[in-house]
Amino acid sequence: MRQGTAVITLIGALVVGGCSVTVPGEPAAARSNRTSARPLPFSPTVKNRTNDRNDGTPFEPCSAYSDSELHVLDIDPTSVQDAAQVDSANYRGCRWREAGYTAARGGGDYSQIVGLKMSLKQYKHHMSTKRWQTDRMVDGRRLALYSENNYCSAVFASEQAIVVTIAGSTNPSPGRTVECARAVAFATLAITKAP
Repeated sequence: MRQGTAVITLIGALVVGGCSVTVPGEPAAARSNRTSARPLPFSPTVKNRTNDRNDGTPFEPCSAYSDSELHVLDIDPTSVQDAAQVDSANYRGCRWREAGYTAARGGGDYSQIVGLKMSLKQYKHHMSTKRWQTDRMVDGRRLALYSENNYCSAVFASEQAIVVTIAGSTNPSPGRTVECARAVAFATLAITKAP
């Protein structure tokens, strides 16, 4: 009987002691519930905005962020527009403007889209003509990056889909370093939201 009491005491001590251990990351259940159930910030004008070509993840960039999260990235939340241009588009997502953007001054723009049901490795092979930078790890996920013309794209996988974050500028920086930093920052926020 005494030995049984000692075992129960030891197990109790381990359980109580285990409560004070900090484990980095999030529980798996928290990651699976990252997407927002908030409605879209606009009324879609295209038919079948979500369809069998872009439904590989429930992540919805258009409603995933609070205004304050966008403000931190210098994105004007009131500038949000649907990225889809045609019915049954291959992708869904939104476009935004940099805070303070005007037609006369120009500035930066952003888009974040979900599409193409494939892995990141398959996507990079599919887009093999791009000059890919070395992949980065963000919150345990691989983030791929390439730049061209006046923009930079940061790409990661969410469930069975690809999420592409694009940061562009009317006056791009040398090597698009500023645009890439902006794309990475926005994609990093997306990674904290997407399952």
